[in-house]
Amino acid sequence: MKAPHPIAIVSLGAATPENISMRAYGKLQTADDIYCLGEAAHRIVAALPEGAALAQRCQILEIPMSSDRTEAIRYYEQLATRLLDQQGRGLACSVVTIGDAGTYATVQYLADLLRQADAEVEVVPGIPYYIATVAAVGEGLVRQDESLLVLSKVDSESQLREALAQGHTVVVMKLSRCADIVREVIAEDGYDFIYAEHLGNPALELLASDCETLLARQPIPYFSLIIIRPHRSSTH
Repeated sequence: MKAPHPIAIVSLGAATPENISMRAYGKLQTADDIYCLGEAAHRIVAALPEGAALAQRCQILEIPMSSDRTEAIRYYEQLATRLLDQQGRGLACSVVTIGDAGTYATVQYLADLLRQADAEVEVVPGIPYYIATVAAVGEGLVRQDESLLVLSKVDSESQLREALAQGHTVVVMKLSRCADIVREVIAEDGYDFIYAEHLGNPALELLASDCETLLARQPIPYFSLIIIRPHRSSTH
């Protein structure tokens, strides 16, 4: 009996179709069904080479996004049941998400459920949004002995100030959850930063490094992040 196809959790990479890996693209080409986690994921799939054919195999899933994960987990439980059924019938299925599936991605809940059911799962990595952000402005992220701290939330001003005082470059993803804290620290302490929202969407994209623009964004959208540089000594 032929072994079942692994259920593929496919990262599309950040922002644009050009950022998808060859491995991820290959998974989409061989998939019988493609489940897109959100409209942004579907937009990238449809814009790929042969995107019209790929889009015909897509279903767009809008996963509830909130701090209370109860509804989202229930949604993923239903999706896991469907995927396990399709895998049992010999179908190849891919679940696609923007950015990287292993970096603060809710699709990890789905992968956990599938593994608990002893299903074979393949995770295909992608370019995270914070990597794409520094590339978009032609900068590097960290060098040699510098350190990087990636957070999905900042709980207090003191937490952020301590991390920066320790010399970390700090990435805050899901910025809308703690925007007021981050803006207060930047406004008071004058840290250099790169702010990005809706990266890769020409109609909505914004990249900024000035405090006035950051303070004026009301509200901060869900698809946003910020990269904050620690102060450097004059002898560094």
